[in-house]
Amino acid sequence: MLLRNALFTCCCLLVLTGCFREPNYSIVPEIAFQNIVVSRARFPQTDSIAIFITYKDGDGDLGLSDQDINPPFNITNPDGTPNRFYYNYLINIFKKERGRFVPVVFADPSVTLNGRFPRLNNLPTRTAIEGSLRYGFNFFYAFADAYRPRIARGDTVRFEIQLVDRQLNLSNIVQTDEIVIGQVR
Repeated sequence: MLLRNALFTCCCLLVLTGCFREPNYSIVPEIAFQNIVVSRARFPQTDSIAIFITYKDGDGDLGLSDQDINPPFNITNPDGTPNRFYYNYLINIFKKERGRFVPVVFADPSVTLNGRFPRLNNLPTRTAIEGSLRYGFNFFYAFADAYRPRIARGDTVRFEIQLVDRQLNLSNIVQTDEIVIGQVR
């Protein structure tokens, strides 16, 4: 009886695992916007912003480790300019002016909202992955002159997000919903 139960269990496991097929995603990451949450930060004239996106990647090479600091992931290019691929979470900000959104740049080109997130697949083999990412940062509108055009309390902004994998494949670009600076929802 014990042998029959063990054989039955093994057969069931084989059938169930044999039915699972790895998803067939592109090796170019695909992302979708989920949500943006604004809350008060601990600092005056600062919003704490969290952006939530989902991702799919066919070879699972999203994310960078602390050791990913050599080319093409070094912080600066050979000419000393900031290296775009040091970061794998690329974010741009747009301000609403007279009904349309215009790109915002930092007065200091070394300042950025871009960030790095850790490797999402630590398996030794390439495998399709999917999931969600939360990216949070403090947005200081106290330093309104740090932005061109200037951003202050009451201004409407939105963000564009793009991910980069370790093969330097760029995902699609997604836009967040609009938020009003200094106004917690």
